[in-house]
Amino acid sequence: MKKALPAALLGAAVGVGFTEELYRYVCCRSGSPLFSALLRGKTHDEAYYSHRDGEAAKLRALPQERFEIRSGRGARLVGHYFHGEGDGKRIAFLVHGYRSEHAETAGMYWDYYRSRGFDLFCCDHEAHGESEGKYIGFGTFEAEDCLKWIDFLTGRYGKDIQILLHGFSMGAATVMLMAPRCPANVKAIVEDSGFQSAMMQLKGQVGPFLPALTLLHRLIAGVDLRKADAKAAIRETRIPMLFVQGREDPTVPFRNAPALFESYQGEKDCLYVDGARHVESMHVAPQAYAEKLDALIGKAFS
Repeated sequence: MKKALPAALLGAAVGVGFTEELYRYVCCRSGSPLFSALLRGKTHDEAYYSHRDGEAAKLRALPQERFEIRSGRGARLVGHYFHGEGDGKRIAFLVHGYRSEHAETAGMYWDYYRSRGFDLFCCDHEAHGESEGKYIGFGTFEAEDCLKWIDFLTGRYGKDIQILLHGFSMGAATVMLMAPRCPANVKAIVEDSGFQSAMMQLKGQVGPFLPALTLLHRLIAGVDLRKADAKAAIRETRIPMLFVQGREDPTVPFRNAPALFESYQGEKDCLYVDGARHVESMHVAPQAYAEKLDALIGKAFS
């Protein structure tokens, strides 16, 4: 019995340490060197990375306006505005995903939106890119911050601007969470590879550790992951929406897109791309993607 107690304490300490390290890996900007070495591998082929990174570099090099606001949590947030070829009244607001940043996400879409008469705006979420912050909200506070950005854009460019929200992965969940609270100048939403809820997505990744991570995030960062329920949010809106996902997505299981599409009661369309992995649909099927976006814009924008 005397020998069993130290072993039990050691096991408990190892379990606590493991949970803390997993929490940093999943929920914190700092990440975890241990879990990054063990779990983070490449989820795309080299052709995709070359395409994405090349277009991101081109976007960063373009003339742009750089803006800053404060998040609801007090962090300094950075946004980037690119003027297109139109009259400045149509804005595509692209929302990046988990552990990504503005140019990495938006670069591949600049040529499309510019050619359709849109300006482009993209921001870095709290704890991503150039913005401040330590913790990731999985859409909870990111949705609030993006609504602040819409207020900022409306104040700067006029109440007559028309906005298309286009989100990717966690950013897709974010735009869906925003949808019931969007002002009238948000005319359409594209969700690309979004998850139905943060709890469902994280359960598939961390399994039995989800209750511990959920509790830690609420206590340490003030984030209630149960609020990141995109499927519930879109039941409360009728903004025209396009649902996009690759059928070979290893990160957000493909079943998410059809489930979201079927539950949505507003005007809607979908694009499911054979052979595309996570957020690869524009890379794999650019013409089909452009045609779906053209149809959405044609219906939603005056």
